[in-house]
Amino acid sequence: MANIKTITLGCRFNFYESEQVKAILTSLDLSDDVVFINTCSVTQSAENQSKQAVRKAIRENPNAKIIVTGCSIATAKEYFENLDGVYAVITNDNKTNVSSYTNIPHGSDNTQPTVSFDKTSFKDRVKVFLQIQCGCDNFCTYCIVPFARGRSRSMPANEILDKVRFFVKQGFKEIVLSGIDITSYKDAGLNFNGIVKYILDNVPDLQRLRISSLNPNGIDKELIELMKNPRIMPHLHLSIQSGDDDTLKAMRRKYSIAELTAIIKELKNARADLVLGADVIAGFPTETATQFENTYSYIRSSGISLLHVFPYSPRPGTVASRLVQLPRNTILERAKKLRMLALDLKTSLQQSLIGTKVSGLVEKCNNNCATGKLDNFLEFIANESIPMNTVIINKTVTSVSNGKLLLK
Repeated sequence: MANIKTITLGCRFNFYESEQVKAILTSLDLSDDVVFINTCSVTQSAENQSKQAVRKAIRENPNAKIIVTGCSIATAKEYFENLDGVYAVITNDNKTNVSSYTNIPHGSDNTQPTVSFDKTSFKDRVKVFLQIQCGCDNFCTYCIVPFARGRSRSMPANEILDKVRFFVKQGFKEIVLSGIDITSYKDAGLNFNGIVKYILDNVPDLQRLRISSLNPNGIDKELIELMKNPRIMPHLHLSIQSGDDDTLKAMRRKYSIAELTAIIKELKNARADLVLGADVIAGFPTETATQFENTYSYIRSSGISLLHVFPYSPRPGTVASRLVQLPRNTILERAKKLRMLALDLKTSLQQSLIGTKVSGLVEKCNNNCATGKLDNFLEFIANESIPMNTVIINKTVTSVSNGKLLLK
């Protein structure tokens, strides 16, 4: 039997797609070993890491068929096509089609463009990142994703339901709905709010539904009301990118700070235990020192507790890449300051939870030490043997240990 290895870089839905491709390759009964590499190009650094990963795979697997796909194909296709040792380069649009892989020597007649997960799919994970939407129509000035992933497309609602039911039957207790611009979901008369309700209503055995990164302009009153459902985890990650109105306009983001503030207030009012995370870019080309301070001050007082900071990196082909760039040391200094703020915000949240009762999902258990994430997405440690994929309830937070909440 051929050995199939997947290497995945970048976003969470890349992991889901890699599992789809692994299922395809397994179904084909391949004669040769395959290394499948799902690349990322969201930043220049990510693209460079993807190139390094491919070169390393070629060195370490001289007898395997090296297949490269992912977002880097949209930005560096010629590089991979000309790289000695690469067997095939597949675009994002075709990466989950069976027909893209049938030229590999194989012993199966399975050439239908369908994917069937089996009991080995996601075997090392306790949650599934289910990609229900791909692509983006927003064309923010800093972002390569619409060019790499194409326009917004949605998975059919019935297919989503079938997959959710399958994973629940396999024993998964948590499913994470993911997408590039997930609130743009649209199929069979259902928008994003509609598909969330459709899942909850039709799969009552699904214990935990988590929503991944959201564009703030896709959050409406109906979604805020939905967040009251106890089966939806009390954590949202907002792609805010800046806390300054002028910078948001230059980024071509479609909301203001006043609108963002109102959304956060309504979310917090709807769900008292809700924890908010956010993405923010430091050092966008037009960002002045004052505008950066506006962002810093806003985030500090916004109610956001978990912060992902990205130093701006120009992507060829985007509007922002043609603007006058800030000095690299300025970008890195601003990113460092925001990361220090991120640590303070997270620490403050953790300290506020000491003495409270919490629930979560065990992701690993080694040497009588269980680790995982709480409902609110904070990491925890429990010094006891608790099986992987166990939902823990009403544990007490006793302290913070190595950046994680210690439970008893």
